[in-house]
Amino acid sequence: MYKNIFQQAWVTTDLDRAVEVFREEQGIGSIAVFKDFGLPVADSEPLVIDVGLCYVGDLQFEIIQPVSGPADLYRRHLPDSGDFALKYHHMCSVLDSAEEYGRVLEDYRRRGVTIEVEGGFGDGGRFFYADTRDAVDHYQEYVLLDEATNEFMASLPRN
Repeated sequence: MYKNIFQQAWVTTDLDRAVEVFREEQGIGSIAVFKDFGLPVADSEPLVIDVGLCYVGDLQFEIIQPVSGPADLYRRHLPDSGDFALKYHHMCSVLDSAEEYGRVLEDYRRRGVTIEVEGGFGDGGRFFYADTRDAVDHYQEYVLLDEATNEFMASLPRN
């Protein structure tokens, strides 16, 4: 279900190099970089990533380098060779309420779609990744944003 798409995301083996690719080859001037960014995950240790974030118009760009925790959903798109890679990974939709979040999550589960990771952030924010690769060749992430996360997002660079 595509709704309120606000983010496109890529995974990489080298965040600093990937940020340079977006700056030099794609003309994105300003990208905020956060190292060891942790997200609580249900039934697991925290998901830790290095991440670059910015907006291009109203669309958020996210570049993720997996660090630790349940990061296989990112790592499986990257080569084992250690060579530099930058690969498209997911789009993210914002849901409007806890009820809608629950309905969308349950719909995926009812249809047998694998939920790769489910977690939370801030004061009531939540996220999950549905494995929609067979249908559309990428993951679909859904988020329910809390006020603190909205404030954080508003502080990101705009290009």
